[in-house]
Amino acid sequence: MTAVLAPSPAPAPSRSAGALAGTGGLVRLALRADRWTIAVWAVAVAYLVRTSVVGFAALYPDAQARQARATLMSSPAATALGGPGYGLDDYTTGAMTANELGLWIMLPVAIMAVLAVTRHLRAAEEDGRLELVRSQPVGRSAPVVAGLVAAAVATLAVGAATFALLLTTELDPAGSALLCAGVVVAALVLASAAAVGAQLVGHARTANGVGMGLVGVAFVLRAVGDVQAPESGSLWSWLSPFGWSQATAPYVLDRWWPLLLGVAAVAVNLAVAFALVSRRDLGTGLLPERAGRATGRLGGLAGLTWRRQRTSILAWGVATALCGALIGLLADAVVEFAASDPQVLQLFGETDDVLDGAFAVYAVFLGVLAAAYAGTAVGAARADESSGRAAVLLALPVARTRWLGAQLAVAVAAVLLMLLAAGLLMGGSAAATLGDADQVARLTGAVLVTAPAALLVLGLAVLVLGAWPRAFPLVWAYVAYVGVMGMFAAVLPDGADLLSPFRYLPRLPAEGMDPGAVLAVTALAVALGSAGLVAFRRRDTLA
Repeated sequence: MTAVLAPSPAPAPSRSAGALAGTGGLVRLALRADRWTIAVWAVAVAYLVRTSVVGFAALYPDAQARQARATLMSSPAATALGGPGYGLDDYTTGAMTANELGLWIMLPVAIMAVLAVTRHLRAAEEDGRLELVRSQPVGRSAPVVAGLVAAAVATLAVGAATFALLLTTELDPAGSALLCAGVVVAALVLASAAAVGAQLVGHARTANGVGMGLVGVAFVLRAVGDVQAPESGSLWSWLSPFGWSQATAPYVLDRWWPLLLGVAAVAVNLAVAFALVSRRDLGTGLLPERAGRATGRLGGLAGLTWRRQRTSILAWGVATALCGALIGLLADAVVEFAASDPQVLQLFGETDDVLDGAFAVYAVFLGVLAAAYAGTAVGAARADESSGRAAVLLALPVARTRWLGAQLAVAVAAVLLMLLAAGLLMGGSAAATLGDADQVARLTGAVLVTAPAALLVLGLAVLVLGAWPRAFPLVWAYVAYVGVMGMFAAVLPDGADLLSPFRYLPRLPAEGMDPGAVLAVTALAVALGSAGLVAFRRRDTLA
């Protein structure tokens, strides 16, 4: 007689585990998937920070040089882009690092954490992976915890690597620890807020837009508040997690208590996220989706791409344009500040030179924002491929290069239009504050000349997608590198920005126009994008 043994059923989650059952396994899976991304971010950020600190020490070796720099950094424009100036009366290398570099460490790390959360929550849910996981004994809140733990580990890895390399400099270890802790806390606040947003919307791309919007709002609140109260920040500054971290004043006041606000905000966000995830069905968001038109015309692949990416395009475009307008409005304050301070005049010559130099730096900043959008545009194409949506279209008589080419064309048009809008608003607001109508054309041209650099980042992203898609996180590391080099190349060692396309473009209006350089960078961008299309046509889907 033959006995047939039936397979034993999977063990049910215990009541004690409840909504968190299976969290450990999901955390291990998330960390395994992100291990190379975490390593690249940690090494890249830590290296750039250490290089910047060494550059500060070399370029400003004595107190007189540092005080001249402090005078410049107390201007409204510098405050808007950097934060409140702590320790400007006795400007040390540590204070310089915290004031001028701290925010620009927080921004990319916060973006990294937000993208990690949405990738492990909404993206995994949208492409069906989370449905397979939830068919096992896994609690409803386990994916939320796993995604946040993955973001926390990545953020802590960046903070630990940065702190380790800062210990090799002459900076005070206590101040370095506080600086890195501020970076970690700001990123975790925004990541946990993104986890809340992911419960409200029904698609991964929308969740990414919500998360990036939170980062933008936090930046704007801090900028407005710091301009109103440059020495300590106003009420608006205290509404932003970036403001909390900068209020710690590393190397100057060394205050740890503002980070408690961040810890409390993370706890509240976690509680809200856990409450919301239990109230919605898998694959849906709590906010109702707006029904589309009963009839309509997409207008081909380009129209479909616009339809799917318009929220991201509009969000990045509005943010870039508003930054341009804000910079132009501060032009008059920069002129008055420079004209009233002889130290600044000694450093930069005539007042017009100071203003043109400031506009040149801010034009690069707007170009960096456009480059960051380019990374998200190609990342959306990668998400469509990973989720299987691209396969549905490619099963039709649609060439692979045509599908990716439509995404590339929309991204190119978006980059050019957002830079044009930012340049016009920057020039128009500067013309109004300075009473000089010529600023419209000058500053519009200054911003547009950064477009080839943003398009080069776009072309590189397409090449990585086509040739080595699993390495796409490297694109974000490169965007972070380009951003830091674009803003701080002047204080970094010679050659640190060799791989940045902004190095080779003329910095208008401070420098003369160089058509050859613009054409060369544009040609390289076209070559990279074309090579990416060819590589994408030749490789397998989901390679």
